[in-house]
Amino acid sequence: MPPDYQLHGLRLHAAGGTPAVRKRLRRILRHKGAKATEADASADIRLAFHVHASLKAPPDTARHVGTSARCGIEVWDAPEQMVLAHKSATAVVDPAGGRAEGQVCPALLERPEREERDPLFHLVVLSLGLLLRRRGWFPLHAATLAREGRGVLLPGRSGQGKTTIALSLLRHGWAALSDDTVLLRATGNGVRAHAFRRPLCVDPGAANYFPELEGPDWPASLSDASKWQVDVDRLYPGQSDSTCTPRLLVLPTIADAPTSRIEPIGAKLALEQLLTQSAFFLSSRPDVADRHLSVLRRLVDQTQTHRLHAGRDVLNEPHTAHALLAPLLTGGPASDAVSG
Repeated sequence: MPPDYQLHGLRLHAAGGTPAVRKRLRRILRHKGAKATEADASADIRLAFHVHASLKAPPDTARHVGTSARCGIEVWDAPEQMVLAHKSATAVVDPAGGRAEGQVCPALLERPEREERDPLFHLVVLSLGLLLRRRGWFPLHAATLAREGRGVLLPGRSGQGKTTIALSLLRHGWAALSDDTVLLRATGNGVRAHAFRRPLCVDPGAANYFPELEGPDWPASLSDASKWQVDVDRLYPGQSDSTCTPRLLVLPTIADAPTSRIEPIGAKLALEQLLTQSAFFLSSRPDVADRHLSVLRRLVDQTQTHRLHAGRDVLNEPHTAHALLAPLLTGGPASDAVSG
């Protein structure tokens, strides 16, 4: 299969030094929504990962700026590039050049099934996110669903109920873009959200409340092997979508209460949460940072902003999330027919 893909119109080229690496890259990019296409010499983004017994250390000019919560990947900022380093793999990302070059230890490919969180998966995804950011596609950690083109964004850290709410809304006919991450893109008519992880990542225990999950032999999720990778179109045919116009921004919070409630919040709090859930991809380059902040501000301006205190009824009464959120989307402007 050729190593060329398209993601929301962007051309990607992904080269692997061995068949095993190429297979992993193919699975990862498909997981993020990329589709294989014919070879194209003028790719917007290029990824290349090769097997090396010893990994290069970050250059002396690099400054350590943090550690990713996913797999403990160290992040280094160097002139004109960023370095992502794990004990089993590294990547050097050149945002301006649209390239990421990685090295993978052979041992990482020999026993991938033992990795609950695969470092190569997260290294590729983070590299891709940094390259997309430079081109005005800004990743946001949020579940995103839509009704008739109008979207609801649910930004929040893991464990705040994003996937549970997504499953509940799917039961009532909503379309899912993602239960975890989307790409934000500014257009002439506002901000659009685009899918950046197609399958749901579902804890097997969710089948106790969503029995429709039982039956199919769901594979392990690439992002977390302890969870199921659930194909939305297999679970609810025709209820996946690739893009929407967000009109509702809801901060989910797990509440130790029998019933759920929703309340309006101010723009400042909403923007703070968007910044928190975009934190890894906030750039130190002023031009990129200004564009990113502008997109987040425009997103807040075009949405109603609320906080959902999700009580036990979200699990016990399947209509709860739909009953609280659907009325808030009614009457707003319809989806803008804007290409990303």
